[in-house]
Amino acid sequence: MKKNRAKIILILLFIAGAIYALYPTYESTKMKGELDEFGTSASDSVKRVHWLAQNGDDLKTANAKAIKLGLDLRGGIYVTMEVDVLKFIEEQALQHDDLLDSVLHVTEREEATTENPIVPLFVQHFNEIAKPRSKSLANYFYFAEAGNGDDKSIQAALQKGVDEAVDRAIEIIRNRVDQFGLTELTIQKQGSRRIIIELPGGQDVNQVHQLLSGTAQLEFRVLKDPEIVKKVLDRIDKHLKGDTSLAYVTKKDTTKTDSSRMAEAKKTDSAKTATKDTSASTATAALNPEDSAHRADSLAEVGMTQEQKIAHYVKGHPFTSILMKGADQKSGSIYVSDSDRTIVKRILARPDVRPLYADEVSFMFSRPIPEKNVTFYQLYFLAAQPELTGKVIVDARADIDQQTGHPEVSMQMDDDGAHVWRRVTKANINKQVAITLDSVVYSAPKVLGEIPSGNSQITGIGDMTEANMLKIVLKAGALPAPVKIIQESVVGPSLGADSISKGTWSIVWSFVVVMIFMAFYYVTGGLVADMAVLINLLITMAVLSTFGATLTLPGMAGLVLTVGIAVDANVLIYERIREELSLGKSLKLAMDDGYHRAFPPIFDGHLTAFFSGVILYAFGTGTVQGFAVTLMIGVSASLFTAIVITRVIFDLLMERNQEMIKFG
Repeated sequence: MKKNRAKIILILLFIAGAIYALYPTYESTKMKGELDEFGTSASDSVKRVHWLAQNGDDLKTANAKAIKLGLDLRGGIYVTMEVDVLKFIEEQALQHDDLLDSVLHVTEREEATTENPIVPLFVQHFNEIAKPRSKSLANYFYFAEAGNGDDKSIQAALQKGVDEAVDRAIEIIRNRVDQFGLTELTIQKQGSRRIIIELPGGQDVNQVHQLLSGTAQLEFRVLKDPEIVKKVLDRIDKHLKGDTSLAYVTKKDTTKTDSSRMAEAKKTDSAKTATKDTSASTATAALNPEDSAHRADSLAEVGMTQEQKIAHYVKGHPFTSILMKGADQKSGSIYVSDSDRTIVKRILARPDVRPLYADEVSFMFSRPIPEKNVTFYQLYFLAAQPELTGKVIVDARADIDQQTGHPEVSMQMDDDGAHVWRRVTKANINKQVAITLDSVVYSAPKVLGEIPSGNSQITGIGDMTEANMLKIVLKAGALPAPVKIIQESVVGPSLGADSISKGTWSIVWSFVVVMIFMAFYYVTGGLVADMAVLINLLITMAVLSTFGATLTLPGMAGLVLTVGIAVDANVLIYERIREELSLGKSLKLAMDDGYHRAFPPIFDGHLTAFFSGVILYAFGTGTVQGFAVTLMIGVSASLFTAIVITRVIFDLLMERNQEMIKFG
């Protein structure tokens, strides 16, 4: 026992860690089951909203940590998008002539039959067609970062522009899908110009098509004066007063919970970034409890308990009371939880509520601010109409301020944009102008003075990662290269459910059959091997959950193969032990020699299988990679369970009763 104490502790830690990692998957499955129980009737719809208000944050947290199911298991939409690189090159050209058109035409013909990078292909054809006629890339293209303008520098600048176009497209798509509500998005760059998107649960192809292929809306909006915001909020409260459908949501006492969590959230770097962009006079003044209306309420609340006062305030302010949960007087910020954000957006989208504010105020939220197990959003009150759109942005750069050493983003506008920007900044000194992309606020810097040219600097940025993200957002207003959908397919949820059922049963039956055979053929050794295989599956699933891997149908096939590999290792060990016993060795010596001599072939076999998985993952795509991932994890876990765990169990049995150990 003593010599194996460290191993026992290590094994218990692995098992405990695996159970902890898989608990969110259990929670997610349980809550999704509760959510699916709601029907489609009006009463069920209200119950669904109430359930989401109470459990929405927990469900989102559990989903983020749970094992993700691929499209073949859950159903959904698979989309392949491609950046039109040739269009980008064409738009970057300063002039066009027959030579350039010929190069573009030849490159376009070859583009359809190759997945190689297009910029080198274009340069190759340019050298074949235009260069013999004394033309260079500098005759058609100019980039400031290209230095002396030689062909190599221009080619590098073109390739950099293509790479940035793909990155901007990915950011826009991710933002749009998040706004659409399909939070389990899988998006990855494939090759030099393609984007692979998986939307589990999505079924409306036309809606998704419009969502992905539309033009990004980058806008600059001034934060609204608090007096106007206050009037709008009072108008909405008055209209919704007495609406019983909101009573549960607003009366529910989550104030302490949300407020304490938000206070912690504002301590994080991301929350600090959002806080410094806010204006106390705009946010908190709109919810100021010291106004005359509140004083009138205070008189009516004389003699009431705290619970009665809350109920009285909620009854008179059903909309504002939701926002009050996250109002922070010190920083001037308003934060709402993910579930409350959903409720606020649903209220504002109601046909009877929208006319009350649409002409004066636009309600927009920040990007998600994650904090521990909760996600928050900062609420902004913006002007109904934008002052400028992203069409005026010519360039944006992220850099370090040489004087302060802090990150900053500089943006350059065209002549028309610079003229409007001068007027806007002059009229809004010491006020904030929000930068929004697809109705999400990315930043809200304060105007320090009139900007006579279109060249502006945005400071107060947390780090270079955030600065680069803001640069991408600014340049995403007008994509320099069109992005087109070249393939899309839909996997029905019924097929996914059937795949899950059959895949699960294949694992169960393979395990049961193997377990029965091993117990029958190797007796005690078989039971120990069965325990090792069970721990193997537990560890494999836990690793999939921890690293956010997606489980696909081929991945489930990989789990079945893992069971076979794990058992095969034990078979090699047990057969070697039986050989040693047949030579007349004692049980302890036979086990020592059996494990020692079986290890080299077991290690070689597992290493070969692992590298096979590496090759499949490196050169395969989609479902092949799903199989490779589970194979690599399962093989690694199998080596640990077959060599370490089974030996520790046998050592413990040897100490207690050597006679009970049988190998058939």
